[in-house]
Formats: sequence, structure tokens, C-alpha cells
Amino acid sequence: MFSAAGASELLRKLEEVFTRASQGSGEDYLSVLMKTIKGGGEKEALDRLKIVRLALAKYFARYTARSVGGREILVNP
Repeated sequence: MFSAAGASELLRKLEEVFTRASQGSGEDYLSVLMKTIKGGGEKEALDRLKIVRLALAKYFARYTARSVGGREILVNP
């Protein structure tokens, strides 16, 4: 589990990597991820990064909704 600050920072960094990779610096930012995807290139790495980014954004939204006003609020997981 991440704290709100940790999730926010990770989401910000993921967005930075995604943006820079999308603008032509994919080799600089995605080389390790591309190596882990057998036969995958930059497009596949960006697709995987989108999935991670979406999952983290959902986690952050749930975390934020649960801690509104310092009270626990029931939110569907």
C-alpha cells in the first residue's frame, strides 16, 4: 500500500515517463521494460505503461475517496 503522497509522486513520475516516451524518447525511458517484453517494442511497452498508470490512478482515487475529511467512507474496491 502507498500513502497518498507516495501514490501521487509515483503517478506523477509515471506520467512524466509516459509523456517523454510518447514524444520520441522511448529508448531512454522504456529500454528496461522493452527487454522484459519478449518480442515487444516501444508500442508494447507504452501499452503496458498505460495499464500501470490506470491502475495506479484508480488506487489513488479510491485512497483519496476513503480519506475525505479524515473519515473512512465505504467505496467499492
